[in-house]
Amino acid sequence: MKILTIKVYGFGKWQDQQFDLSKNLTILSGPNEAGKSTLRQFILSILFGFRTKRGTDRYLRYEPKNGSKYGGELLIEVAQKQYLLKRVKGKNGGKLTITNLETQEIMKNEMLDSWLGAVDETLFNEMFSFGESELAEVRQLSRDDFRKRVLKIGAVGSDQWINLQNKFEKDADKVYAPKGRVRPLNKLLKQHDELSQQVEQAASETELYQQQAREASKNTVELDTIQAAIADYQIKVDRLEHVVDGWKTYQKYQETQQQMRSDVQEISATELQAIEHDHQQVDELTQTIHEVQEKIANLKQAVASDARMAFYHDHAAQLSEISQQLASFQDVAKQEVALQEKKQEIKAEEAQIKRQLGTEDAVATPFTEQEFSQLKHILADKNDNEQNKQAVQDQIVALQNQLLKSSGQAEQKATFRLTTIFLIVGIICLIFPWLLPWAVGVKLIVSALGLVAVVGSYVVRPHTNKEPSLQEDLATNLAQLKSKLVTADKDSDRFDEQLTALGKTKALTGDPQTWLGMQNNLERYELLQKKQADVQEQQNVNKQRIEDFETRIQILSPWVKLNGGFTQQLANVIAYFQSIQQSEQAVQKDTQDLHYYQERLDKLKKEQKRVQTNLEKLLNDVHLKNWTAFQDAKELQIQQAQLRAVHDQLFQQLGKETLNAMQQYENQSEAQNELDTEMQQLKQLRQKQEKIVAQKTVLTTKMQQLADDQTYAHLQQQLANLEAEILAVTKDWLTDELTAQWIDETLLVASQGRLPKIMTNAQRYFSLLTSQRYNKIDFDAQTIVVTDQMHQTYEVGELSQGTAEQLYVAIRLAFVSVMADLIDLPIIIDDGFVNFDAERKKNVMILLMELSGHHQVIYFTAEKIEDTLNETTRLIDLSDGSIINGR
Repeated sequence: MKILTIKVYGFGKWQDQQFDLSKNLTILSGPNEAGKSTLRQFILSILFGFRTKRGTDRYLRYEPKNGSKYGGELLIEVAQKQYLLKRVKGKNGGKLTITNLETQEIMKNEMLDSWLGAVDETLFNEMFSFGESELAEVRQLSRDDFRKRVLKIGAVGSDQWINLQNKFEKDADKVYAPKGRVRPLNKLLKQHDELSQQVEQAASETELYQQQAREASKNTVELDTIQAAIADYQIKVDRLEHVVDGWKTYQKYQETQQQMRSDVQEISATELQAIEHDHQQVDELTQTIHEVQEKIANLKQAVASDARMAFYHDHAAQLSEISQQLASFQDVAKQEVALQEKKQEIKAEEAQIKRQLGTEDAVATPFTEQEFSQLKHILADKNDNEQNKQAVQDQIVALQNQLLKSSGQAEQKATFRLTTIFLIVGIICLIFPWLLPWAVGVKLIVSALGLVAVVGSYVVRPHTNKEPSLQEDLATNLAQLKSKLVTADKDSDRFDEQLTALGKTKALTGDPQTWLGMQNNLERYELLQKKQADVQEQQNVNKQRIEDFETRIQILSPWVKLNGGFTQQLANVIAYFQSIQQSEQAVQKDTQDLHYYQERLDKLKKEQKRVQTNLEKLLNDVHLKNWTAFQDAKELQIQQAQLRAVHDQLFQQLGKETLNAMQQYENQSEAQNELDTEMQQLKQLRQKQEKIVAQKTVLTTKMQQLADDQTYAHLQQQLANLEAEILAVTKDWLTDELTAQWIDETLLVASQGRLPKIMTNAQRYFSLLTSQRYNKIDFDAQTIVVTDQMHQTYEVGELSQGTAEQLYVAIRLAFVSVMADLIDLPIIIDDGFVNFDAERKKNVMILLMELSGHHQVIYFTAEKIEDTLNETTRLIDLSDGSIINGR
């Protein structure tokens, strides 16, 4: 039986909790109060029933305090089949339900009894479980008691028997000891010797006394004979009582003996393991082959069903060329964005230059270096000429003012107004035209009219002879200045003509004075125009490449969205090739995997055929046709082994002597009738004994009367009283002493019955626990001797306490492993190695992992176990319910 899962509904501190025990070795770790003992009792309660509410049993019921449902489930595996044991609150240990998980059939509760055999909870604790309390008890034993304890390990119920034996020995020792002086029976025997001597001395005085003494001696002999007969009958009665009391056990012994078959084929453990190993390997290989075949089919389908990849491979040359040019077209896309941005920047700067130039039309080309130098000279000459004109005009106005002052105002009052008008009009006509942007011819005509008006003002005014020479000089100077002014006007017209001609070549209008400042803007504008032409040229080149690209990618239209602009199409094509690359990698991987799995499938099939052939050979060697026949044979062999175990256990429980006695009777009634007859005979002998004792008492009284004084009678009475007291005390002492010896012999026989099976495992376990320091164990009825690697021998009393504990653990585990071979139940250890040092604990863990290779081991401990365990071990932390390693 193997426990796979524990599910607790409500039990003590555990509510709605589940634990996985599917590994062969499960370590449940947690501090004090973590619930280790509670969980251990839960396992026992599901297997053997809840404890009663009477006495101290009620403390082991662990009924939940919070009202949770009482009970739980164990998922177990028996003979490779899984069953669910469910036990909840109910009568007679709780309501039990057994379900076959494969068929969902509810099984009879007797099925659990057949799995457990004759094992109850008490027997389970003695055979399949031990813990710290047991080792603590061992540590308190004397070395002789420890020897006795180890010698009796093999006996069922040895703890109670040893305690009972010790009690009887102590009680007997209190009554009598061979060398004792103060114990009651020792004192009485000494008193009897002294009093007998006194009686003999007083009785020897008369012949009659001697005769009566002979009769008394005869009575004593007869009494001894009767007492011996009583002892024989008492032995018979005791034997018959054992027969009657153990008859039910004897009937069960007979039933198991009848069920045992001698024709069962014996398959060795090595053959069992080899066949099961090969069958499991065949199953695993079959499952693996099925999984590999599924993977191969899936891979073939994946490789063959991708239409997109098929299209890609059909047009690989064209698509490869497109893929290789994607990087350059990404550069084109980036360049297009940059060119467009540059184009916008140029347009913005051109607009700014036009605003600075004050035009919205086409911008003139910049001046050449020669033209720019010519423009500078013309403007300089024109400015110099304008300054000279202004100076001449200022001189003309001054001279005209002098002429007016020099004229005789008194004489010319009548004509003054007329001459003044002519003079003012003439001056205006001479000066004003040159201040306006009129044509040169117009300016000359107006200037000529002005000159006529000025001359007319002199002609019209009356001439006087006063200061004639001064006026003439002023007129002469004025005429010269006017001549200079005409020359300056001509030069100004010439400069304007030159500027106009130069402006026409550049399509410039406006004030020529501003043309010099426009040169930088004109040059920058011309440079921008060139840059824009370069940008446009590159855009034209890119446009041609883009059109060519868009034409070539039309082949991808079934697989790629080609709507949107060039950038979007390019992104879609790039995404397509990226997905193709990923798919290509996946296809390559699938192809590699397909090749790998096909090779692996071939190897698996060859291995399956090899293992199947070997399995068939192994089955043929044990004369079995197939796996089903093997399972039936194995189950029958297990059943017979369990029957033999129960049979041997019952044999040891009854004892060979009692069993032989029982075989003489047909039924219990026959034995009871014989017991009644023997008891009646015993009763009659005791009555006869009492009669002889009475006769002896009479003779003793007569002998006392023959004595010369009352001394003899008094002594005789004292002696009789003393003998009666000695008889009673001796009977109690013999009862205790013989019972202790009987228990000791019985336990020794029980132990030595299993000793050969235990010895092999015990020696190996002890060697492992002591790091190979000790390698041999020998023991007989008296002592235990161990031998170290130096071939030095030690009696158990000479071992240190720690080594003695290791010896006890080794023999205890060896006994558990032997019993588990007969009745396969989990081994439960409850914090059994608290006082072991680090090395001993490491060795114990190695031993437990070895044991778990054949039997399930459940180990409860309060210590932290490091995660250095193998894959067959599960470590559960009960403080939080986490699984530390789930291998």
